[in-house]
Amino acid sequence: MLEVLKHADTPLSAVPADCRIALIPSMGLGDGCIYLVLAANLARAGYQVTVLSNHLGALNDWLPLFETRPLPAPSETFAVLDGFDLVISDMGSMLTRHGEAAGELARRYVFVGTLKVDPRFVEQPAVDTLAHLPAEKSRLLAPLAAAAGPLRCLDDDSVSMVNQAVAFCRLRLGLLDATDDIGLQMPASLVHRRHARRVMLHPLSYNAKKNWPAPKYLALARRLKAAGYQPQFVLSPKERCDSLAAFAPEFEVPEFADAKALAAHLYESGFVIGNDSGVGHLASALGIPVLTLYRKRRDGFCWRPGWGDGLVVRPVFSLSFMRDKWAMFMSVGRVAKGFRVLSEKVGGGQ
Repeated sequence: MLEVLKHADTPLSAVPADCRIALIPSMGLGDGCIYLVLAANLARAGYQVTVLSNHLGALNDWLPLFETRPLPAPSETFAVLDGFDLVISDMGSMLTRHGEAAGELARRYVFVGTLKVDPRFVEQPAVDTLAHLPAEKSRLLAPLAAAAGPLRCLDDDSVSMVNQAVAFCRLRLGLLDATDDIGLQMPASLVHRRHARRVMLHPLSYNAKKNWPAPKYLALARRLKAAGYQPQFVLSPKERCDSLAAFAPEFEVPEFADAKALAAHLYESGFVIGNDSGVGHLASALGIPVLTLYRKRRDGFCWRPGWGDGLVVRPVFSLSFMRDKWAMFMSVGRVAKGFRVLSEKVGGGQ
């Protein structure tokens, strides 16, 4: 049983307004969305929170509980971070890519890992930083620094990473009223699921092993179109360079200037279908139903989109000696059936 840390023996209203915390998620969009759970709950507890992320910096206007900014230039990283009282960083963030010694980084910053945590980065967390703060700030921030380590604190791989982040806030940060609400406020000009029959398909990801084949995505899109839906494909800038020709001749592939433009388009769409990827997490955070295609049959898939309505489609078989051939056991018909189940569950798709 994990000990629940007491946040502070001072009322939350007494947290000084200038108690400034920076959060630096991993470089991926999905990991960044998970870190927003920490940001929102710390902000509601009275801390002045800034999230540094190239993806999420574009969403600053829609996240009023805290500030989001793009990452600083590499040469300016440490000078910018010196302006905060405490820095909480994922293991896959830009902080671990500067070549600084792990022990030195650990004494300056707090590392909370969504994936594996290198033990060198959680020894004496932020001890040097806390020592240079005024006594009251140091006292308020010490319990946060003591939470360094894995984000996952529930020993159950069926618990989504969103709910693991909520549990981390409660059990390790001592924020007992933590929720999964990240405080998104969309512009009044946007209408949630305005285009209820628009289905955004995200066929790629950073890991090719996770990707259902493009020909199957195209066959699924044709089925959706025949059923009266409006399928579109969403590709990152790099994916557009490499794979646009595979999808654009037949279907729309809108281009987005940044994560804000992507989020606006997703917010007004009816559904998202895709591999395990950041687009699914962002859509889920926006309240859009997500159908996720996942290559493993039996594990808990904690990385599934964790907000709102969603459904996971898995292969009909999962054979260890054919683990790289999983797509053979996930037919277009199986995915189409999963979509029908999801659309009947949430409405707006019939």
